[in-house]
Amino acid sequence: MLGEQSPSEIMKPTFKIPSFPDEIEDWWWKQTIQKWPELSEEKIINLIRKEIVLQSDRFNKSRTFEPQSYGSRDLSVFAYGNFFFPRTWKAMSFALAEAYSFRGWTKPQKGPIRILDIGSGSGASGLSVLYLLRELGIDNRINLEAWDYSGKSLAMLKNLHRKCFDLWKESKVETKRLDLKNNILPLKKQRFDLILLGYSMNEILEGFEEGERLNWILQIKSLLSTSGFALFVEPAQMEICNALQFAMATISSKEKDIHIHAPYFNNSSCPFLSNQKSHYYSHEVRKISSSPRVEKICGPLKLETNQVKFGFSILGKQEPKEFSKDYSCCRLVSPIRKKKGTVSFIGIATDGEEYMYEFQRRHLTPDQTKILTKFERGDIVNINNAEKGNDPKRIRVSSFDDLHCIFSPRWDN
Repeated sequence: MLGEQSPSEIMKPTFKIPSFPDEIEDWWWKQTIQKWPELSEEKIINLIRKEIVLQSDRFNKSRTFEPQSYGSRDLSVFAYGNFFFPRTWKAMSFALAEAYSFRGWTKPQKGPIRILDIGSGSGASGLSVLYLLRELGIDNRINLEAWDYSGKSLAMLKNLHRKCFDLWKESKVETKRLDLKNNILPLKKQRFDLILLGYSMNEILEGFEEGERLNWILQIKSLLSTSGFALFVEPAQMEICNALQFAMATISSKEKDIHIHAPYFNNSSCPFLSNQKSHYYSHEVRKISSSPRVEKICGPLKLETNQVKFGFSILGKQEPKEFSKDYSCCRLVSPIRKKKGTVSFIGIATDGEEYMYEFQRRHLTPDQTKILTKFERGDIVNINNAEKGNDPKRIRVSSFDDLHCIFSPRWDN
């Protein structure tokens, strides 16, 4: 358990994630304008806007991910790089922040850190992990292996890694062009310390039956080292997030040597899977900032640029961190709700149950109310002296001073 925080420090981040590097954004834009030197900047931006809409519709409506329509077209790759790449980068950074600072992932004592990025595309997830590990002061050599069906995207990954090498010195990238819908186990035995699936699994497994999905995911267990973690990040759509949490729950219940480390506690599966009356589902909502260039591209599209939403889970072979099984510690899974008389939120507690935590506003100062509204979906808090009301699922928190944040990653702007 972490030490208590004073009320004045309650919203200080427990983990600061370094900002998205300007060098990478500039690299993507330079590659884009060099591809179409005959076009003005405004015309290129208009092309990218149309492609962003096309890619969003492909994901949300048609659900088509064939190479000829997705990873092989130049415009598709550059639209991804200028808009979707930093969002994927940021979501995976949040997942690694939790694995490293709260869930107990540790680097190998000797030798390189071995990372596998499955469905890597142009490398947003893998390179974000390289960068964050270096920013944390970890000096092991890092070997990143990236698998994807798009040779064009893999070439961009290698080029970007080489051109911005100062961001991840002493690292090596290897790529493999693979049809990831087939068996992904390599002929030679390999074990990885981190396995990343950044917004890729739902696309790879599109059209799979339930048994086929589980068998595919089980291959990842064979690729993990004994202390390794697999980080799954998926789009924040209810159906996709529920499918992710269902797969994690099924695998951990059937396989005794693989455990759920996150998003909840004590190897617990998502309680929303069995609670059809809940208004929520398992996903994060994290505040981010975006650059003037991204704002300019997205302005007419009215896309959300100041937050990133994603579902995630962490699997590992080692036993998960233990928490006392009660309602005094929880992960926020709802927005903060401010009503006339109360401030409240929904949390999943360390006993695996869903509760509403409620403060009486008459006991809060205006500044304390303002602080509470700044909590994000995904933060983890301890609550002292909480009491159940007549409704056993409603927890009354008597004082602002009883709330202590133990995991609150924030983007360093």
